[in-house]
Amino acid sequence: MKQRLIEPRLTEFLHRKASITSTPISGTFELSPLCNMDCKMCYIKMSKEKQESIARLRTKDEWLELAKDAKDRGMLFLLLTGGEPFLVKDFKELYIELHKMGFCLSINSNGTMINEDVIKWLKHYPPTRINITLYGASDETYARLCDNPKGFTQVKAALDLLKENNIQVKLNCSVTPYNKDDLRKMMKFAQDNDLIIQATSYMFPPLRKDSTQIGQNNRFSPNDASLYGAYISAYSNGFDNFKAYVESGQIELYDTDDDCGVIEGDSMRCRAGITSFWMTWEGKMLPCGMIPDEGKDPWEVGFDSAWENAKNIVKDIKLPVECAGCGKKERCKACAAMVYTETGSYDKVPQYRCEMTNFYQDACQKVLCELES
Repeated sequence: MKQRLIEPRLTEFLHRKASITSTPISGTFELSPLCNMDCKMCYIKMSKEKQESIARLRTKDEWLELAKDAKDRGMLFLLLTGGEPFLVKDFKELYIELHKMGFCLSINSNGTMINEDVIKWLKHYPPTRINITLYGASDETYARLCDNPKGFTQVKAALDLLKENNIQVKLNCSVTPYNKDDLRKMMKFAQDNDLIIQATSYMFPPLRKDSTQIGQNNRFSPNDASLYGAYISAYSNGFDNFKAYVESGQIELYDTDDDCGVIEGDSMRCRAGITSFWMTWEGKMLPCGMIPDEGKDPWEVGFDSAWENAKNIVKDIKLPVECAGCGKKERCKACAAMVYTETGSYDKVPQYRCEMTNFYQDACQKVLCELES
């Protein structure tokens, strides 16, 4: 089974070069908070009525204008996300124009709207990659978690079409109390279809959708999140590798997405606000899409001012002193977004993550014993 995507060395090299000059080489356009599914732990999905009460959706021409400005400042990699991007008005036209601009384009999608009509144009303008989140291994699980009783059937059909047309796919998998019993089946599904899969049992609190949800989400307890993190590691790496990993004692949590990357630093260990930015659907340029901070609107203040503000947000972040001196820091890997969404500030210890880390070694031992029996 293919595991995590290994980022091309050229991509890593370009990001490291860009970090020297704070060039925004990578951007994410969050086109909409609207989605055709209703996943219980989602950090962004909202109704059309709520969206309209907050802000209007940006037009195709506005996104193209922003893309041109970003390209002029060095952007090469562009991720299109939502909500569900394929639900966005004029998405086909927007995507094709962005493709013609020469970006390395990738798309985040739930996969349920990718049909033969979509494939007809997508195969002529193939993305670098489509990231599809797999929420279960049956329609029943999709109904329970995502309120879509046809979801798995739709996603399976989409994956078949994408593979037939040689479009690169990566599966993401969010493991929750509602689909945990499908974890092994989802891993086997990826193996049987020769697809890369990256799963996580950690769910960020959805502060961008609801500021009252500090440290809350429809998710596992910390111990159960650790336990299913251990199952993920075992199923992803195979029994022999997992056993060697556990016996080595070098056990660490890993929930970072490939798109985050790593740049060593005291406060931020990722590329957010250093070589990458996230444009929210309502018009804020943030260093990271999980941080509900005071981003500026580049359509109002200009790209340079918005990017400078995103960089300053990162520069001002000071993570907890307790975390900096913690002996388990390298095993925990709590990022700034985790700290903020778990506590409502950057200087408080994210207890949920601490509990996950403290239990993870026992969780791995428990899973190993179970698999050996």
